Amino acid sequence: MAKIIVYLGDQERNALLQLAQRELRVPRAQAALIIRQELVRQGMLPNLHPLSDSPSPFERQTGASS
Repeated sequence: MAKIIVYLGDQERNALLQLAQRELRVPRAQAALIIRQELVRQGMLPNLHPLSDSPSPFERQTGASS
C-alpha cells in the first residue's frame, strides 16, 4: 500500500479525529476512506463496495443512522 503524507490545518485535523472516533476507525483509516469515497464520487474509481448500503460500526452498535 502506498504512503502519502497530507498536511492538515488544525480544524481539518480535529474534524478528522472526531469523525474517526464517531465511526470507530483510526484516523488514518478514516482519511483513506474519505479519499476513496471522493475518488468514487468523481468517477475516478469504480464503486466496488457501495458503502451507503452498509452501516458503519457505530450504526451497527447503536442502531443510529447518519
